[in-house]
Amino acid sequence: MAAPEFLTPLIPGRFRRNPVVMKELRGRMRGGKAFVILTIYLLLLSIAISIVFLAFTASQNPVGSSDVRQVLGKAIFGMVVGMELFTVSFIAPALTSSAISSEREHQTFDLLRTTLLSARSFVLGKLFSSLFYIVLLLFAALPLQSLAFLLGGVAIEEVLIGNLLLVITATAFSAIGLFFSSITRRTLVSTVLSYALAIIIVFGLPVFLLTGIALFDRMLFGSGLPANVIAESILVVSGWVIVSLNPLATAVVTQIILIEEQSAFYFAFPLGNGNTVPVLSPWISYAVIYLFLSSIMVWLSVRFVKRVDR
Repeated sequence: MAAPEFLTPLIPGRFRRNPVVMKELRGRMRGGKAFVILTIYLLLLSIAISIVFLAFTASQNPVGSSDVRQVLGKAIFGMVVGMELFTVSFIAPALTSSAISSEREHQTFDLLRTTLLSARSFVLGKLFSSLFYIVLLLFAALPLQSLAFLLGGVAIEEVLIGNLLLVITATAFSAIGLFFSSITRRTLVSTVLSYALAIIIVFGLPVFLLTGIALFDRMLFGSGLPANVIAESILVVSGWVIVSLNPLATAVVTQIILIEEQSAFYFAFPLGNGNTVPVLSPWISYAVIYLFLSSIMVWLSVRFVKRVDR
């Protein structure tokens, strides 16, 4: 059986030659589960957009106004990207947390190791087969994102950065699920570990960020003494790194910088003494951190797949 026809154009030739990619995609696209997930995903996005649109039309400001249309366009685009980030953060680990552990449970892992398929091809095949399905979900939501262009207020830079964040998030969280699947023998354990880390990244880091900022703010400014420029700069950089570790915070802060500073790459953060600290836009550091994390996770997964069980 050939690969699913509508997915074939999305798959580069080198991955079409990977038997794991093709086998996983065929299995995932057979039956109705994949299409039910896609339908529910698009339905939820459509309902959310409808609620935002109805909220604007119910307001006293006329939707025909150019300024109101631009605000509505930004609200729709931001909400669609935010919901996609949230969805990808929890769908991606689910697709890969059973990728290797299920082979052990079904007693097919040792059989695969006796074939000519290398550990690297096996791991990358599992990873990219999941990513291609997530790309399908993101591609299907593009028409909903394009509604923002009809209303105005969204620049091409926002669209490119937003979709780049989605792809990087999908890659990172898929690699996390794959890593835990490679070090455990039970799918339940790898799934729990993958979701625990995902919850920490998505929900735990913002709490840690707010707590840390409040603590350092009291230490630096609560004593009534002049703030130390070095300490304040360290606080700014540390907070910026924590923001760059959270996908939703990264998207929000990047959007604010694009709107207020008209810059997609960096801006000058003001300090208490009037000086400024140049910092990169969060999406850049987010991309560097999570692409590096993904590479480490995939490398470790390959090492654990190669490992001889004792």
